[in-house]
Amino acid sequence: MILLRRLTTLTAIATGAAALTLAAPGIAAAAPKAVPAAPAAPAPSAQTGPGDLFAGYRAVVEGLRTFGIDPFLYPAAAPFCSGTGTLGLVPAVAGAVPGPWPRTTVAIPGLDPAAVKAGQVLFTFVPYGLGPDGTNGTGMNVAWINLANGRSGVTAMGSISDVVRTMVPTEIPTEIRPLAERAVHDLFATFPAGGVRAVPVDTGSGTVLAVVFGTVDNGGKSCFFLPTVGLTSVR
Repeated sequence: MILLRRLTTLTAIATGAAALTLAAPGIAAAAPKAVPAAPAAPAPSAQTGPGDLFAGYRAVVEGLRTFGIDPFLYPAAAPFCSGTGTLGLVPAVAGAVPGPWPRTTVAIPGLDPAAVKAGQVLFTFVPYGLGPDGTNGTGMNVAWINLANGRSGVTAMGSISDVVRTMVPTEIPTEIRPLAERAVHDLFATFPAGGVRAVPVDTGSGTVLAVVFGTVDNGGKSCFFLPTVGLTSVR
């Protein structure tokens, strides 16, 4: 019952924040720290139908699992977002991976090269069926609460370019950075065309309940993705 009440409260926070975003689109989200990971799916085309979109969505889910990222409990979707399919529906999957991640990195004495540290969670959002990203990478958010320590917040997610700049620790020596960055670039190369968002969050250890929601630009059209919920265990 307590978990249900917290889930209801968290969803209400997400819905309220989403309503504020829709009511005042000129308000920009704070610059995120960002980070991601994911899958390979066939590129959507003008003839893409609902079956193709959801086949692509399933490929995204499997891709997230391959990289050690747990998909959220159910998919997100944005109606009237594309010019194809039923109601212009665009599916998406959110996911989370607790640190340390990635677990196969270059060993550097005295330095932790993990992009996501212990006590952090990397939240990701991967839509399927959007065109390439424009200049606006804001709009998606994650509302979260750690059920063990009571920490909570609403954190803005960032685009892939935000992620690339922040994922590899700045203290890694220049001559070693290409090795540390390789996993990041390999992951990004597998993403669908656009709209991918991510952010690492300092949640602390415990069970983290999260809701991902918000807007993504699709060729000048603002697409609102309904909230999706996930539960992650953090060491």
